[in-house]
Order: sequence, then C-alpha cells, then structure tokens
Amino acid sequence: MRRGVVVPLAGGAALAAATPPAVVPGAEFLVWPGLAVWFLLARDPQRPKWHSYLLGCVHLAWFSWSIHHVLWGAYLAIVGLGGAYFVLGTIALRVVPQRWQALGFGLVVAGSFWLRANVPSIHYPHGQPCHALWPWPQLLGSVTLGGEALANALLGWLAASAVELWSGWRVGTPPWPVARRRGAVALGVAAVASAVGWAIAASVRSSPSQDGTRPVPVVLVEPGLHAFDYLRGLPRTFEERLLRPTQSLLSAGLGDTPPQAPGAANATLVLWPESSIPVTIPVDEIAAGTARLLHDQLHPLVAAPERLLLGVNVARGARETPAAVLVDLRDGRVLGHYEKRCLVPGGEFVPLLQLLPQAVVDWVRSVFERALGSMPDLVPGQAGPLLHMTDGTPFGVLLCYDNAFPEPAADQVAQGARFLCVLSNESWYRGGGELTQLVAMSVVRALETATPLVRCTTDGWSVVVGADGELRDQLPLRAGPDQGPRILRTTVPPGPGRLPPMAWLRGATGPLAGLWLGLALLHAAWTWARLRSARTTPAASGGPGDPVPPAASGS
Repeated sequence: MRRGVVVPLAGGAALAAATPPAVVPGAEFLVWPGLAVWFLLARDPQRPKWHSYLLGCVHLAWFSWSIHHVLWGAYLAIVGLGGAYFVLGTIALRVVPQRWQALGFGLVVAGSFWLRANVPSIHYPHGQPCHALWPWPQLLGSVTLGGEALANALLGWLAASAVELWSGWRVGTPPWPVARRRGAVALGVAAVASAVGWAIAASVRSSPSQDGTRPVPVVLVEPGLHAFDYLRGLPRTFEERLLRPTQSLLSAGLGDTPPQAPGAANATLVLWPESSIPVTIPVDEIAAGTARLLHDQLHPLVAAPERLLLGVNVARGARETPAAVLVDLRDGRVLGHYEKRCLVPGGEFVPLLQLLPQAVVDWVRSVFERALGSMPDLVPGQAGPLLHMTDGTPFGVLLCYDNAFPEPAADQVAQGARFLCVLSNESWYRGGGELTQLVAMSVVRALETATPLVRCTTDGWSVVVGADGELRDQLPLRAGPDQGPRILRTTVPPGPGRLPPMAWLRGATGPLAGLWLGLALLHAAWTWARLRSARTTPAASGGPGDPVPPAASGS
C-alpha cells in the first residue's frame, strides 16, 4: 500500500466511526478529525483527487452496509456515487484563495452534503456530519437557526480552522497570529449561531399557546420483525403481531391515563408502522370515509373509543402511493390520510429508468423481481390537510423517508401541527445502522421545527423525541429478531403549532451552499479550460534559435 493512501483511509474511517451508530461511545466527536483530514487532502494541489474519493467511499461503505441486504447493486452504487461528492468538494475548494480556505471548506461541506441529499432521483441524505452529534442536541442549536446545512458548514469550518491552527503553530503557515484570529472567528460564529438557535427554540416552546396544554396519550405497537420480506407471512403475522396485541390493549382500557402523564386528555392515539396492512385503498373511498377493505381487516377492533393511525397504500387510478390513514375505531370510519412525499430510490421506484435502453430495463426488472418479488413503481403523494385527535389537536405525519428531509415536517408544522408521527418500515435493513441514522434525522426534524415527534417502526427504533431534540421515551433497539411484538404506552407534549422564526433561513442555507458549490465548480472548469488552451496553443513568436527577420529600412 502506498504511504499516501493511509491518510484518506484514516479520514474515511474517522467519519465512519462518528456516523450513527457510533462504533463506541464518544466516537461521534471523530467527525471533526474526519473532516479535518478531508480538508488536508482537498487543499493540497499535490494530492490526487482520488484520495478524496477514497475517503468518501470508506465513509459511505461503512454506514450504508445494511443496504446490501436489499440489493448489492444499490449498495455499490451508493458507495461509488457517494465518493464523487467528496471529489466535487475538493475541486471547488482548490479555487478558493488560501486566506479563505477554512471558511470555503465549511461551504464545501454544506454544499456537497446538501447536493447528495437533494439530487433528483438518487437523493441519499444519510450520514451528514451534523447527524453524528444527535446524542448531544444541545450542541446543535445552529440547526434551529439554519438547518442541517448551517450545522454542517460550521462543523467543516471549525475542522479546517483546527488544521490551520496546527499548521500555524508547527510551520508558521499561516502565521500563528493569523491562524489564531481565524480560529477565534470560526469558534465565535459557531457559538453565536448555536446560542441564537437555542434562544429562538426557547421562545417558541415558552409561547402563550403552550399554557395549559395537556400531553397526548399515544400507544406504539412495534411488530418486531427484521426481514424486509416480513409481509409474506400475512395474514398470520398481521394477526399475531398487530391485531391481537391491539385488541388486548383496547380490552384493558386505553382511556386510562398513563401513570407518567397525570392530567392527560382522554384521547389515546394508537400507532401502527408503515406497511401495516398490504391493502390498496382508492382515494375516493377515503374521502367517503368507507374504505371497505380496511374496515374488513380492522373489524375486530371496532367499538373502541380510540383512533388508529396505520400504514397502507392509496391509489389514484392505476398508480399507488404509500400512505397513513386515521381510523375512528368507534365506528371504523376513515377520518383522513397522509400521502408519502419522499420515496426511496431503488426501494419504491427505480431511478433514471427512463434514460436506459429497453434491454437494460428488462434486465433491471429481472434483478428486482428476484430480490423483491417485483420492480417498485410507486409515485410521490399529494399534500393534504392535517389529521386531528378527538379533542381537535392537529398533528402531522411522516412516512419513513419523509423523516429524512426538512420540507415535509416543516410544511405540516407551518399548517399548525402540534406534534409529528413517523410511521416507518425499516425492516429491509435487518437491524442495521440505518435505524439509528433515522433516529438522528428525527432529532434534527424536532430541532428544526421546535416540535415533538414520535416514531413507530416495524423493528426499531421506536422513540419519542422532545421539541428540544432529547429522547423522552423509547423501545430500546433489539439485537436480533424477536418472538413477539412490543408495546410502548407514552405521551407526547404538544408543540406550539408554528415554526420557529427565520424559517426562510433554514430553507435557504442548503440551496445557497449548493449554488456556491456549483459556481466554484464552474470556475474550476473555466480555469482548467484556460490552462489547457494555453498549453496547447502554438507560440505566436519564434524561439531563441529561430532566424531573426531583417530590419526594415527607412528613408
């Protein structure tokens, strides 16, 4: 192994160790050394760009490993394409003047991770630097101010400033006083951004709309299956893992207030995860409140006073969309539904399929049919009204991958949602690291919106996240498949029903960082084209060995 390869391997390993789930307690803080190594590679023009690519591939290969359970091709594509974003960041940084490189690296980090999370059809938002700090939400106040992009930028700026401090102290480049001044500015900006974010969140949580608000009783039913094809066991699985446990709970009387929440309103919400029942319901039946297929499945539960939120599919014509429906168990009526907005590439639709020749499409179809039984062909859903508790409290819903993006949560809180329910089927990961990564994203969603959130999943991790990003309650992660379902009776304190101030900044930081990254890449391409043209253009004048033309004579 060439000696120079050790550095990118070490940097990628540090980022991998920090990404949820961290390899050991405290490894989350290795996100700074990992970013610092990337900065060292990116700013050095003598370093080949593939070193940055190697660092990125090591990072993604570690935290995305569970995806190989679904498709090896998808896993290799994530690793191979993911490393390219680190190369783009390196190219962009090398056009930044040296005095601004630490700040420029912060923009590189924010822009490259935002681009990977939002590029159409192949978006992959996992493993962002700020996700590493989810166990310490008190360090993520900048998320409330400017979202993930601002937090990522500050982490990158601080890491690069630390490198400059070390370099200034050891070799005087930049001079030590300059390095100290730049580092102090970076640390000061990060501290102010975090403090302002926490002040904004505290003002929202203490708003008058919170006075006298009672916690909402919620019951989570987690089936406890890890294999992604768990639905093949229905109807027996549905009956044993969801229907019977819920019947027992209803028979015991869920109207009783949980002991940990004195004074809670008598309005229990029962949650089942995404894909609870493999039925497809026409949207017009939901609008009419009938949903015959759903009513037949839930008939044993009817006559209870509670409401049930569960995952199904809905259909408009021939196309289907994952959805959550709210059922009044007193009479079995469907009260409303939410349609999934962010679909999983490869799991719920095949990206870029329209660009491929038919022969390749047929081959791709055969691969998916062998792995999943059929080729996924779902479509994103349409926005709809909020759902409501029996006492009228409005709440929002996120279905699985919606939880990974800011917009679905922010849109519903802006409409007045007092809390958010995440219904998720993560069983195709078979208990892998993505379970913790999605909880980290839930923490970020709660911080962005200053709104509590409750997650109900197929096999874990089911948790309650407070508006301050702290875990309030949970069903601990299981080491392997369980023989039965688990129940969590808990409460969710409603949030303010409005977004924190400066929501425009949280929506703008990512696109602005992506725009800066794009402009830097264009500048790099233009500079490269000019240099190449200068090297290949024939000289306009002769060389020193060429004959000298005779001098012109004058009269």
